[in-house]
Amino acid sequence: MNRHAEIDRDVLRALHAERFAELPFACGEDLSPGIEDVEGWRDWSALPTTPDQSRIESYIDRFDLRKKAILHVGIGNSGLAARFAERVGSIVGTTIISAEVRCGEALGLGNYRVVLHNKYRGREGFGDRRFDLIIDNNPSTYCCCLTHFARMVEFYADALGDGGQVVTDRVGLAWSLASSVPRWGFTVADLAAVARLVGLETYEMVGETIVLARGAPPRPTIAGQSRHFLRRASRVLARLLGRRGAVRPFR
Repeated sequence: MNRHAEIDRDVLRALHAERFAELPFACGEDLSPGIEDVEGWRDWSALPTTPDQSRIESYIDRFDLRKKAILHVGIGNSGLAARFAERVGSIVGTTIISAEVRCGEALGLGNYRVVLHNKYRGREGFGDRRFDLIIDNNPSTYCCCLTHFARMVEFYADALGDGGQVVTDRVGLAWSLASSVPRWGFTVADLAAVARLVGLETYEMVGETIVLARGAPPRPTIAGQSRHFLRRASRVLARLLGRRGAVRPFR
């Protein structure tokens, strides 16, 4: 398996000329890559979970997550941790927003750790940690150039464990804040072209869910699917009763 994946700069430059010519190849911002935007757009600590994030969570909910390690990039309101912490081995969440760190830490979950980390700087601070699932519903949204996007993809390839999946969503992938560069917002084919440079293939799964993996991703078992539908039914029942504590969600 390729560890510490590095994309040859000449190969990336050729891909840039072929597919991404209207995007900056390199922005020169080595210390804090990203795009210039409004701080409030980045802080999702008090906002509801978006539909694309919900679809990703619904996808992973079908799997047996016991003992699994999850990396959640862009934690927002930490809803993923609140939903899955009782069923997984560990969750590491990353964000560049201090308010989101405070929100995540306030949950008091013993197997949930939140760190400040800019994914476009690569694996700095992560050492050789490996994850079974890497969740990122907005891989390209805040990116500034193709070089830093490639650095993020290298980080994900390095951090992905054997048989692991990087899970994103078609809608989140296409969303962009970079109004000055409308081309930001990737298609699935765009993502696949860069991911292939680090040995990751791209798979279009159920609905809008997109998976990067080194081989065909596993399918959930019948038991996993059944438990997923039971959990969903219990949440619907709790909402219908109108009392959050009336029905304990099925785990």
